[in-house]
Amino acid sequence: MKKTLKLSAVIMLAVISNAVKAQTVNTAVGANVLTAITLTENSQMHFGTMTVPTTVATVILSTAGARTNTGTINLLAQAPLAVAAAYTVAGEPDATYAITLPTSTSISNGGGGNMIVNSFTCSYPLLVGQLSGFSGEDNFTLGATLNLASSQATGIYAGTFNVSVAYN
Repeated sequence: MKKTLKLSAVIMLAVISNAVKAQTVNTAVGANVLTAITLTENSQMHFGTMTVPTTVATVILSTAGARTNTGTINLLAQAPLAVAAAYTVAGEPDATYAITLPTSTSISNGGGGNMIVNSFTCSYPLLVGQLSGFSGEDNFTLGATLNLASSQATGIYAGTFNVSVAYN
């Protein structure tokens, strides 16, 4: 009888001990699936028309499409005119997004003449935008600096560069 009582007490302690140690928490789990973010080019960047410089020169294109220059170069008001690159971003309403710009790109005239475009700037200086809470869209523009050599070769110069956006 004593053995049975002792055994019962040991079993009871083990059960109570395990009940005290065991705890259960019901944890929620979820996911948030956003609308895919898209980037659409509305206008291509163009530095406009200019004369051949007699010294090293730059043409600085603002995010508003205005040009300034350094060096001995004349900026002409004839077609094609200067225009900043413009983009529309679409996605999840109210979401913020990051803009990634290139460091530089090269443009060429197809006949051996090359120029470097660098110092890209954005209408959002911190490179962060926010999509409209209503439409889920936003717009931004880019400017940059065109670097011309002394006696830069004439011609129609073209090239490309990559811009990307991603949700924050």
